[in-house]
Amino acid sequence: MSGSKKSSIRERVMKIAEKVGTEVHLKAIRDGFLTTIPFLVLSGFMVFFAYVLFSGDNFITQNLPKNVVDAIVSISSKTMNGGQNILSLFMVLLVSYNLAKYKNYKSPLMPALVSLGTLFILMPSEISYGTMGTSGMLVCLMTALIVTDSFLFLNKQQWLKIKISGNVPPAIIESFNSMFIVILIEIVASIVSFACLSSTGLEIHALINDVIQRPLVGVATNLPVFLLYFGFGQCLLYFFGIHPAGVINPIFEPLLLVAIEDNNKAWLAGNPIPNIINLPFRDVYGTLGGIACTLGLIIAIFLVSKRKDIRDVAKVGLPTSVFNINEPILFGIPIVFNPILFIPFCFTTTIIYIIAYFATYIGLVSKLVVYTTWSTPIFLSGYIASGGDFRNVILQAVCLVIAVLCYLPFVKLLDRQKVTEIGDADDSDLSLD
Repeated sequence: MSGSKKSSIRERVMKIAEKVGTEVHLKAIRDGFLTTIPFLVLSGFMVFFAYVLFSGDNFITQNLPKNVVDAIVSISSKTMNGGQNILSLFMVLLVSYNLAKYKNYKSPLMPALVSLGTLFILMPSEISYGTMGTSGMLVCLMTALIVTDSFLFLNKQQWLKIKISGNVPPAIIESFNSMFIVILIEIVASIVSFACLSSTGLEIHALINDVIQRPLVGVATNLPVFLLYFGFGQCLLYFFGIHPAGVINPIFEPLLLVAIEDNNKAWLAGNPIPNIINLPFRDVYGTLGGIACTLGLIIAIFLVSKRKDIRDVAKVGLPTSVFNINEPILFGIPIVFNPILFIPFCFTTTIIYIIAYFATYIGLVSKLVVYTTWSTPIFLSGYIASGGDFRNVILQAVCLVIAVLCYLPFVKLLDRQKVTEIGDADDSDLSLD
């Protein structure tokens, strides 16, 4: 492909991705999730401690006093209440705050607080950790976005503001200016909540979960759809140099997070696990060394490449690949806009996801039940996410071997192309002499 055609394609793709990636509502959701990562990681480890390491009759529990084991389980369970069990509260504040900030509102904390108050208005009379956790995720996102947009719109209406003059602290001015807006939004929310319960017999949470969230989770956890946006879609974006965090992730990650929470609840209750596909499924099997399982590419380079420059890039990229960070490989080889690596980069993950899905479906490995972040190293992520099943670790090793095999022939081709290019350059120099 000529340089001008490459540039034209890239410009078109970048223009579309830039519009989506800079959309303030998606950015607010993305940044909200990024902020909650430490809490989710902590909660995942606490689940692992309470229900794997210190649960049942194993080596650890046999060699520790019962009161010590009970104390560790109790502390772990309590800690989860400060993380995944109140994730919706975190998200409604963060999404609202970020959205107001991106829309250049000078006091973004006020709409965030109004969103939080509205969320509690919409909650059932008997509030539980379930409604404050991931099961209330869609309600919390809708509340944050709608309330914030409404607040900012009403804030422009001067007739709703109380005029205060004199030497008054800015916090008091902001409070009085927002008073009628807060009252209006929260009363409307109360009316909506009452009308929903009166007309349908269901609280807002139950109605949205049954009518909207549950079907959307079903779509997101459907294998063909999952392959389209994570097996191929995000790899294609990366190939064009576009990070999918601002394009795909804010749309689908909340739904996959609900799916892993459903699995976790079922696992803790001893019930059948509902979802094969969830958020850790994406990372445990398809992010081995980074997007598109590039740890397989690094190993393939060490096995067959004779080019010093490529091997040097692989050496630089290996330490970060342990934590699934592969930017040195993406831009060092490079993979971005490299037609030779297009096929393995965009389709290796799809193959691996299909194998992992059916291995789980037929019961060769366990369904994933514990949240692990994308940066958890390979093998450790499989063990924790599966609730301590070594079969999932073995499946990760199989997936890594598949990735190596997928990249091997293209590494050889890349090697030959590099040699040919250098040979052509040498011939050109000789002819000039």
